[in-house]
Amino acid sequence: MGLPISRPSRADALQQDWEGNRNFGDPLSCRLYMRKYFVALTLLIELFTGAALGQDTVSVDLNAYQWKNRLLLLFASSEEDQAYLTLKKEIDRQAMEVKDRDLLVFYVLERGESRLDQERLSPDQALFLRKRLSVPPGRFTIVLIGKDGGEKIRQESSVDLKEIFAIIDAMPMRQQEMKKKPK
Repeated sequence: MGLPISRPSRADALQQDWEGNRNFGDPLSCRLYMRKYFVALTLLIELFTGAALGQDTVSVDLNAYQWKNRLLLLFASSEEDQAYLTLKKEIDRQAMEVKDRDLLVFYVLERGESRLDQERLSPDQALFLRKRLSVPPGRFTIVLIGKDGGEKIRQESSVDLKEIFAIIDAMPMRQQEMKKKPK
């Protein structure tokens, strides 16, 4: 007679499996092994999906507004910037004129809360916009983007809202909009 063959106990098989040994002789070991790798794969997928989603929340897709809205982006170091405050007050006072021109206003600050109208932008989104439009830090800058997605004006000094309205009103698309409007 030969020597008796000893099979590892279930506890030994489970211990070997968690240590990385592939003992597929036991169905329970096989299931635990597969579950361990399924969980790891699921976590990796969630990690990469989450990273992709996180990246989308950082970027601001200005192209989403093309053919629907004109965009006015106000860049300032903080809400205390005098040129920023002056223009923001004018925009608030003439909200109906702003709306009439399909103008969305981005308030992009280095310090403080950045916004798109009333919607809050994260600091990462503000930084993304600053980089995307090549606006150096520490400077008050306005950028006007037309409905066609093209940059219409960029100015690094105080500007009057009436000047911005005049530029918009001279655009061919705006001329067509004004002709179509009932009087």
